[in-house]
Amino acid sequence: MSKLRLTPSKIFFCFNLLFIAAIFIFGFRSGAYQPLLGEQALAYYNGRYLTLIGRVCEEADLDYKSRRLSVCVNGQIRGQILLTTNLYPSYDYGDFLQIKGELEAPPLIEGFDYTAYLARYDIYSVMYYPKIEKVSGTLTRPQFAYLTLVNFKQYLKSLIDANLPEPEAGLADALLLGYRRTVDREDLNIFARVGLSHMIAISGSHITILSAMIINFFLALGLSRRRSLLIIFIFLGLYPLVTGLAASAVRSAIMGALAFLAVYYQRFSSLLRALIFAAALMLFLNPRLLRDDIGFQLSFLAILGIIYLYPIGERITRRLIDKTRLKSKAKNILKTIADTINLTLVAQIVILPIALLNFKQLSLIAPLANVLVLWTFAPLLAALIIGTILTALVPVAGILWFLPAYLLLKYIFVMSASLAVPTWAAITITGFNLYWGGGYYLFLGLMIFFISRPKKISGYQ
Repeated sequence: MSKLRLTPSKIFFCFNLLFIAAIFIFGFRSGAYQPLLGEQALAYYNGRYLTLIGRVCEEADLDYKSRRLSVCVNGQIRGQILLTTNLYPSYDYGDFLQIKGELEAPPLIEGFDYTAYLARYDIYSVMYYPKIEKVSGTLTRPQFAYLTLVNFKQYLKSLIDANLPEPEAGLADALLLGYRRTVDREDLNIFARVGLSHMIAISGSHITILSAMIINFFLALGLSRRRSLLIIFIFLGLYPLVTGLAASAVRSAIMGALAFLAVYYQRFSSLLRALIFAAALMLFLNPRLLRDDIGFQLSFLAILGIIYLYPIGERITRRLIDKTRLKSKAKNILKTIADTINLTLVAQIVILPIALLNFKQLSLIAPLANVLVLWTFAPLLAALIIGTILTALVPVAGILWFLPAYLLLKYIFVMSASLAVPTWAAITITGFNLYWGGGYYLFLGLMIFFISRPKKISGYQ
């Protein structure tokens, strides 16, 4: 019997695993991550009427009726506050503001831990419709550079909004630029009902599926595999910049790149170590992500599924397709479609418990909806990028440049609304808890282990 050889890479891998496990155990304790509220902490003064001066330190989050501002307060009192104010007058990243109003703790919302949601960003205080006045202040060079990115992102949004009608413009803003509140609530409910919510949220699985579709598109055009991969990694590098370096986009680009490498290079053990290291690093920077950030949970689990579950589906579909008497080009097209379906189903399978715990809804029509809709991702993104560039060059023809994107966006809305009609399209699941979720993942893990046993897929290959 051979001895287990402990190499530095294995020791480092185990250290990262133990660190994540420690964060998990600590994070789910009662009272974990409670802030230390000294007299210098802004949250210490919750419940009082204050006058504060601070800088808007994140891009403004807008919907159709309000503007939310994250304001960093420095001085004798330090902290970050979330302001809810009217759409106008307009305030945005980099503005220095004098604020007068009642400081409050985040309110209780039934079925949603709003306090934990804001705590991810070190926000423990909110203020609603305060008196606001702009004051003078100077940005540092990094802050000014970030302001340039935000202005560029908003310029792109203005081009989309000016040349696409609603609700297509709102969905385009969410897909391309990562805006969170540009899609109408009713449409969000429809997407959730048919299992397409992941299409809107920027996540690791979103980026992986999108990257897979893009490379398949370029390979189908006859571009070499090496050049296609280069395009993907340029896309993964530039995409977070286009979104204004949104934290979700940066995390998703990193995790999506790892999952994409897993799919196309098949080096599962090395990529598992890289994924665990990336997750440990992110949790070192913000340990609250593991407990309170659903996007982080979904991305991490989806990519684990892509590393371990995707190859099983790939082997099955390859065998079935190779047995057909189709020509090689037809087989390649069929394999591309099968890969897209496989990636989508894998992501749906591994995130199911998290989705049930948080959204209490199971979409039965999701597999069909993803097959009918997800093929639009690559051409839609290309149409939006090309339409934006051409509109910036020749604004007068903007509606014409965005016409292909509009048709694809319209298709998504029409198809989603049609699929949401059947009463059985989605069912409400109550009583699903952490124990059921743990049992689900135990069963899934054992199933993968036994099916993949001949390949000996593990983190120590």
